[in-house]
Amino acid sequence: MKSWWRFLTLGGVILIILACGGSLRYVERDPDLRDFHPRTIGVLTVDAGSYEEARGIVEELVSAALTNKGWFTAVLPAATLKARLQGDQGLQQSVNDYLAKLKTVNYSDPALSMKIGAAFNMEAFLVVTVDSWTYAVENKEKVARAGLSMRLIDAQTGRTAWRAGHDVVKEYTFLKPALKDLARGVVETMISAMPH
Repeated sequence: MKSWWRFLTLGGVILIILACGGSLRYVERDPDLRDFHPRTIGVLTVDAGSYEEARGIVEELVSAALTNKGWFTAVLPAATLKARLQGDQGLQQSVNDYLAKLKTVNYSDPALSMKIGAAFNMEAFLVVTVDSWTYAVENKEKVARAGLSMRLIDAQTGRTAWRAGHDVVKEYTFLKPALKDLARGVVETMISAMPH
């Protein structure tokens, strides 16, 4: 009887992992930055695109996950960076220009990266994009979907040390799963896979 119970328990765990999308959608790491181990990290304002309601939630989840890991001597949450930017228009423009170049032409400007890192006294920063945050019908099934992309930037050089994407899709019948709960799983999976 015990062996059946173990078999069912193990099978259940495997199904949960598969249902939650245990592996990342994609992951890339710069082989030249394998020895990059920042002590201080910041979270830039999340690019929520058309999912504006996700911005604050994702910023909090990412900052909390980074802090809870205990890998860094300092984690600067997006809220802290935003507060500082409100009083410094020049720095705000530098961050906006950096993010615009990264988004439109996939160019991490080293001069702007270095300026941002120096201004906030951080060795690295995380750029997060919300890829999906929605309830939909797929193949006649109701689903909840939360997906993110992340880039870990070496502030000194502007190089992308690591980038990844991950999403979770959960089917439901009556009760909608909270997108925040799905996003928490996405964030935890991604941060756990991030070099530190």
